Amino acid sequence: MISFSILFFTIYCLSISLVTIVGYLNNRKKERNYMLDEEKINLDDVLVIIPFRNEAHRIEMLLKSIVKLKESPAEFVFVDDHSSDNTRELVSRYLENVNHTILTLDEGISGKKNAIREAISRTKSKFILTLDADVSFGVDYFSNLKSLGKADMYVLPAILVAKKWYEYFFELDVVLANALNAGLSGLSRPIMASGANLFFRREAFELADNYSLHSSFASGDDTFLLRDFSKNKMDVRTISSPDVAIYTETPQSFKEFIDQRLRWIGKTSNLNDSLNSSTTYIQAAFALLFLVIIALFLSNGEWRIVCAIIILKSVVDMLMFGLYFNRINRMTTWLFIPVYELLFPFYSLLLLVLVPTYKPKWKGREIYKL
Repeated sequence: MISFSILFFTIYCLSISLVTIVGYLNNRKKERNYMLDEEKINLDDVLVIIPFRNEAHRIEMLLKSIVKLKESPAEFVFVDDHSSDNTRELVSRYLENVNHTILTLDEGISGKKNAIREAISRTKSKFILTLDADVSFGVDYFSNLKSLGKADMYVLPAILVAKKWYEYFFELDVVLANALNAGLSGLSRPIMASGANLFFRREAFELADNYSLHSSFASGDDTFLLRDFSKNKMDVRTISSPDVAIYTETPQSFKEFIDQRLRWIGKTSNLNDSLNSSTTYIQAAFALLFLVIIALFLSNGEWRIVCAIIILKSVVDMLMFGLYFNRINRMTTWLFIPVYELLFPFYSLLLLVLVPTYKPKWKGREIYKL
């Protein structure tokens, strides 16, 4: 059993280091090259689309960020997905002196993907930026965005911010996934994107969008669009710089967190993306093997070995992921990795149990059909 554990950690260290160090550093090199492109983004060609549904309790962070901007895009388009609260009134009041439009989805049409496509169909800008209604960003966000070279898509950073001690687990789960995504972007291409901060060229969208294949999913505006762009061999770039990051709160409860993860699993399981699938299977295999190793040693009463294994894996992950955490200025979150390691086996087991039967909802709707 000791020999198997050593083999497991050797393979794990080699795999993780390849992605989180070699891949990440290569993507950083790519990022620097993007800044050298002669063709830059003109903010007058950028349209920002912000779908919303009953966001009155959270949208003020976004509106305050927009008002404080040093430079702004051509227009902000808010799309109301049948809200029943006063979100529209808040947008109008805060953005009285900002160029914006509020659209409303017709009856029978709903969901974030439809909201984005409705806004695109009514406008003519060259570039589209999608944001969630509950995000915030710095005053230089658009000033930094225009320094990027022109590409078909930019997967921009969406950073979750924990406020309570237990929310660091929620944040860590996302940051670790984003770190792997940045590394994979350096080795091959990204497998994840966040619609909370996604930039793409309209012409590329019109060529690649294959909405009919995933119209039955109320969520997945980001993941499916990334898949469509990748399959069409388009220029997709991943940026990890906090200069163009948005910030949003973590889920507020464990139930919200599990619902969110199950929504994401539901999307990725229907992508038909070989790189995404293989990465998911490898991660699941590592998690399962780690759980088995812990269980076997516990069954023999080997508490000291179990503690040593958890400490070793914590040290490995802190070393391997440290570059990315430092890059996005989340070193306080990085310190919680040992706690995450303690809880991760149980969290993984819970997801395995819930995935076959659990049907998460978003905004009061089932996510697998509109």
